[in-house]
Amino acid sequence: MNKTITTIIPFFNSEATLPRMLDSILAGSVVPDEILLVDDGSTDNSKQIAQSYACKYPMVKYIYKSHGGVSAARNLGLAKASCEWISFLDADDYIEPNMYKAMVSAIDDNCQGVICGYFTHKDDVVTDYCNYHSSTIDSNELINAMFTVDAIKGFLWNRLFNASFIKDRLFNENILACEDLLFQYELLSSTSLTFNYVNKPLYHYIQTIESATGESNLFKDGTYIYKPAFDLMLQMADAKYIPAIATSYNSILEYSMYRLLVNHKAGANSISYIRIIQKYLKQLPNQKASFHRIAYCYFPLIYSLTLPHEF
Repeated sequence: MNKTITTIIPFFNSEATLPRMLDSILAGSVVPDEILLVDDGSTDNSKQIAQSYACKYPMVKYIYKSHGGVSAARNLGLAKASCEWISFLDADDYIEPNMYKAMVSAIDDNCQGVICGYFTHKDDVVTDYCNYHSSTIDSNELINAMFTVDAIKGFLWNRLFNASFIKDRLFNENILACEDLLFQYELLSSTSLTFNYVNKPLYHYIQTIESATGESNLFKDGTYIYKPAFDLMLQMADAKYIPAIATSYNSILEYSMYRLLVNHKAGANSISYIRIIQKYLKQLPNQKASFHRIAYCYFPLIYSLTLPHEF
């Protein structure tokens, strides 16, 4: 079986983090045969950094495109990919030295993909997510797990895909958030695939303050950025998947409300956004009528007075 790997890394203004990601890949016990750095119209020093790695390492290739978002960058990377297995990484993060070795070792004749565990870094707290109960996951199980199981989730960066199943597929370039989850849902709901699970945390997901706070990261032109992807998935979903999708969407809505209420208490003018999330929460059925959910739906501004000023 051919186990050559193309790694696709889209980036935009990532001069501070791109070297860390690339150095972590190149220090690995197994290095991808092809590393495609897709520059999504960066305006900082990212281009020079990427080109310097491409000049030094033959497997690294620099690709430029005008700014169009991460989905368009990934689509270009897919079009250029030439290996039998495909990996997607984010420029903000980094990997363990044995990540690709462990994932390649998990490939067998019966699988079309591999998933590994991961670490999250938030402030000074590092948390590992692994220990899924099964070493083999089929499409049906994986769809539900993507929405409900922390050790799996719907990320791309802890996956290795057989290229023959995704080369002709496209990321939806109109989706601003959860485009990775939508891409995988469409793939798994239309094709019967098997993934092997590596029970080790091998990817480091860095959650920055900028990505965790502020309504500017939740709304684009007045639209809640997570809604379009979940609307599409709920519209196309088989009835058996709807509870898992709805549970995931509910969690995102509740966390978004929490963020907005904390910002509101700290003095931000978030009321219009709070009302939007309040409306969506009321529309989404939920079996767990916890106090904070009731507060979010019926008296969020009063409830905000009880919340801390900081995350």
